[in-house]
Amino acid sequence: MLSLGEELLRIGQVAKLSGLSTRTIDYYTRYGFLSSVRSESNYRMYEKNVLQTLERIKLLKSQRMSLDEISEHLQQGCSQEQEPLFLEVQEEIDRLQQKVTQLEESLKDAPSSEKRMIYTTLSNKLTVITQLLTLL
Repeated sequence: MLSLGEELLRIGQVAKLSGLSTRTIDYYTRYGFLSSVRSESNYRMYEKNVLQTLERIKLLKSQRMSLDEISEHLQQGCSQEQEPLFLEVQEEIDRLQQKVTQLEESLKDAPSSEKRMIYTTLSNKLTVITQLLTLL
């Protein structure tokens, strides 16, 4: 439920700050992921914490979760003990994604034999990472 007196954001502001389209935000609102109210001028208004929810949705989508799985995860929420771990894991995933991007760039001109060796090594490591993520 949205609180009176709290600073609220218009859907356009949420879109700009989150990097998502207003259409996506509207879809997530209709799907029940987000809550909004209408202003006297009929603007859709969101609490600032909607940005955190959208970041969590982005993370869950990047882990290839379905919308139903995301919905279940959002309803369960994170306990105060889990939140620091969740943030730490998110930061590590971001760091790994940056490394993957850097490796992809450097591999463009690498010889085929080197690419095969790196692919095998990365494939094994990704399997381990995936297994660890399923434990969370």
